[in-house]
Amino acid sequence: MKFRIFAEDKPAEKVFDYQLELADETIILSTVLLSGAIALAGLFSALKEK
Repeated sequence: MKFRIFAEDKPAEKVFDYQLELADETIILSTVLLSGAIALAGLFSALKEK
C-alpha cells in the first residue's frame, strides 16, 4: 500500500512531497496490535471497577 502527501506553497515557492510504502502484512499486524491493546485496556478498566 502506498501513501502520498503532496502540498505546494505557491507564494513561498516550496513543494512538499512525501511517499510511504508499507507491506499489507505490516498494516494488518499494526491494526491487530492496536486493537488488542485497546481491548486489553478496556478489560483492565472493567476489572478495576469491580
